[in-house]
Amino acid sequence: MAQTTAEFLIEQGMQLGVEKGKTAGKQDAVLKLLHLRFQHVPETLSREISNIHNHTRLDILLEQAMTVESLDEIDTHFS
Repeated sequence: MAQTTAEFLIEQGMQLGVEKGKTAGKQDAVLKLLHLRFQHVPETLSREISNIHNHTRLDILLEQAMTVESLDEIDTHFS
């Protein structure tokens, strides 16, 4: 059976919501790990992480959050 325009738009909206949820979850994971390891995370760093929506970049940040010795080593600006 053919999909109606409304069904298509609903499906697109649901997919967008799932992607936003995945992104927010990765952002939260990075920030929570940084808070656990370093207690205080500067607001500027929190904002930078919250503005990253690329999943690969967030995965790299999660790895950095697990391994760096200080917050100065976190690189939110990938080349």
